[in-house]
Amino acid sequence: MHKLFESLLPITDDTLLRGRAMLVVATCLGLSAAYAALIIFWFLTGDLDWESIVIWGVFSAILGGFVALARRGRVTLAAWGLVGLLTLLVAADVSSYGLGEPGAAAFVLPIVLASTALGLWPAMTVALVSSAAVWLIAAAEIAGRWDWLPAPVESHLTFNAPMYTVIFVLVALVSGLWNRYVTQNALHKK
Repeated sequence: MHKLFESLLPITDDTLLRGRAMLVVATCLGLSAAYAALIIFWFLTGDLDWESIVIWGVFSAILGGFVALARRGRVTLAAWGLVGLLTLLVAADVSSYGLGEPGAAAFVLPIVLASTALGLWPAMTVALVSSAAVWLIAAAEIAGRWDWLPAPVESHLTFNAPMYTVIFVLVALVSGLWNRYVTQNALHKK
């Protein structure tokens, strides 16, 4: 299994590029495997529909494209594509189910991936975009824009959105600053 994983990484002496490629590849494989596990669970519980299988296939193909880009050394492009896709998917999920559901915490995934594969400022950008999405969703809930959600909850705008903003920015800062330290200091010491 280790050899198979290693074969998906670019052949290079640049340890930083290889490490960042490893993050992109591991995230893609993990997401595809997680979705496959959901397919199996839905099959066992009788909740599986054919659309879910098609979506998994398309999603896995897109993730495979990111793996191919990373393997060819286009790690920054692959990372940005994956970060963008994850941010959009989380935003779509949260706008479908509301800010009160735990899925909003999943915005942390693209933030951490951005900080580790791209750096501090890309992570801060993703944190701010994620925060903006949370604020917009909360405001739309309060304005009654989504009639399929439960009754609007004022605390989504006064508590949840501000709290998520603080969490997103802190996660970006902590992981982004650590990435900066490691890449500027630890990796360059001989």
